[in-house]
Amino acid sequence: MNRTVCASLSLAVCMLGACASNDPGSTLQDDAAAFDASAVDAGAADSAATADATKPDSGAVPRRDGSSAPDAPAPPDVAVQDTAPADVAPEAGPTTLDLHQATIYDNPPNLADWPVTTLITDVWFQYPGWDGIHVEFSKRDGPNSWPDVTPPGWTGPLEYTIGLAEYINGQWYASAAIQVWRGLPAAGGNLGSDINTMGQCTAFGYGSSCQVAKNWYYDGRWGNLAGYQPATNEVIGVFVVAGNVRGVTDGSQSPVQERSNVVLVPMPTIAGANYMF
Repeated sequence: MNRTVCASLSLAVCMLGACASNDPGSTLQDDAAAFDASAVDAGAADSAATADATKPDSGAVPRRDGSSAPDAPAPPDVAVQDTAPADVAPEAGPTTLDLHQATIYDNPPNLADWPVTTLITDVWFQYPGWDGIHVEFSKRDGPNSWPDVTPPGWTGPLEYTIGLAEYINGQWYASAAIQVWRGLPAAGGNLGSDINTMGQCTAFGYGSSCQVAKNWYYDGRWGNLAGYQPATNEVIGVFVVAGNVRGVTDGSQSPVQERSNVVLVPMPTIAGANYMF
């Protein structure tokens, strides 16, 4: 896969064109309005100096045995297409989203209020040699990394949970659903893949046979996210949360109750993409 790089602040898209879930039985958008220029997570700027994470060991072996905006004027100096198709989020705008703008499912309801103690510096879809998303952030590795937690019934610990935010029918919805243990390079499967043909996803929206619809948010626990597949190049948000928050609405499996900022990127093709911030 050719490595694509998108610098922050412009959200320039340089696209080239399974699910790590503990749920048994898992088979692993909207107006053309622009995003609100104020949609930036509180506290993110103060955390920038902590972005010191390093790449994980690509040879790490998983240790778990059970499985593998609302309407607003466009911000200054950001071009937004006046003729953007309905039900697709704007393709240009800020590179971060205030999680308070999203309805959150299957996670602690106050997740947006959890402090942003780390910034995402790199999101890589289809990390070399691995299906899934690799997220780089300062709390991922090292002495200041988030502590592990072992959920009841698990044989090994988790470190963090990966979430997506999706813009559907003029509203943001979000949920952290992909559980990740320390040292796992990537998780969540190929987001651009049709799980039946194993080829490029071409059926979008609700009722899709593609990865996000079928293996991330596949039933009623995820409300409006359930069964929805973002289209190629549709803007989505990516974030991480300390500990395990999938289905844990009281936050009891997140020892520090912290999260990252939410970065906005285009939905990749089956070939993947790499975005740096």
